[in-house]
Amino acid sequence: MIQKDLFLLFPPNCYREGLLLLISPDKFHKLEGNSIEESRLHMLVCDGTLELELNGELHEMKGPTFFDIMETVTIRINKVSPNLRAWCLFITFEFASESLRNLRPGPLNCSLEKLYIPIWNLSQKESEILERQLLLLKETLDNPNHYYRQELSETYFRSFSLELGNILFTYEENANDAQPYISKRDFIALNFMKLVSKHSMEEHSIDFYADTLCISTKHLTRIIKAMTGKTPHTIICNELIHQAMTMLEDDSIPVSQIAEKLHFSDQAAFCKFFKKHKKIPPMAYRRRKKE
Repeated sequence: MIQKDLFLLFPPNCYREGLLLLISPDKFHKLEGNSIEESRLHMLVCDGTLELELNGELHEMKGPTFFDIMETVTIRINKVSPNLRAWCLFITFEFASESLRNLRPGPLNCSLEKLYIPIWNLSQKESEILERQLLLLKETLDNPNHYYRQELSETYFRSFSLELGNILFTYEENANDAQPYISKRDFIALNFMKLVSKHSMEEHSIDFYADTLCISTKHLTRIIKAMTGKTPHTIICNELIHQAMTMLEDDSIPVSQIAEKLHFSDQAAFCKFFKKHKKIPPMAYRRRKKE
């Protein structure tokens, strides 16, 4: 089961379609017995015991514990204790990138560079801090008619991530519980995604990313296609479109300036690119967002 399939198991008040899925303790049992792959998720075990497999390796998690699972890991939840209280938060790269935009460097960035599955045994207070943020996110998702549901979900995910980052400062130098698992291929895929997030505005060519990762463009394409189902070019274009849409929502930024910021040769080239991907010219998109 991949991440998008999980949305079918839960009601609409648990998610934002295709972006975020929050599974609260009362619904966690629906994950039992399922194998989940190609999914980015955070899991917070507040109380009780959870038996699961990570890439086929058996683990027993006792609360309070937090762990962070990358898309390259297959997870299977085998058994849960009767007193289990656990949360699971599935996110997409696009949602996390938007919510954590302009976040200053810290342990959240460092955790993505590690060659292990980050697992932390938390104190009761730390667990309560993280759960409090998830409860706020749940309250937002529970109200589909809230005018600012989208913005609040991003805000509460960001606040959860900031509290998590603060906790990670304590654990960054003592990661003895970390579980080695990630292959070189996985590491390349993760770092490609990070590079795209950081450099896509000025670097549109696959060659740049392949050179930075010290591999051929053919090898990079093969890895990314296998891991994500998309080509590197598609991922770069998606990030460019995302950046463009964000700037188009600000009327104070002329289209010519957006083209310049995104390093297109001129405004016409940018407009052609945008229309190709969104089926609508940039100014028409801007007007539609204002309606």
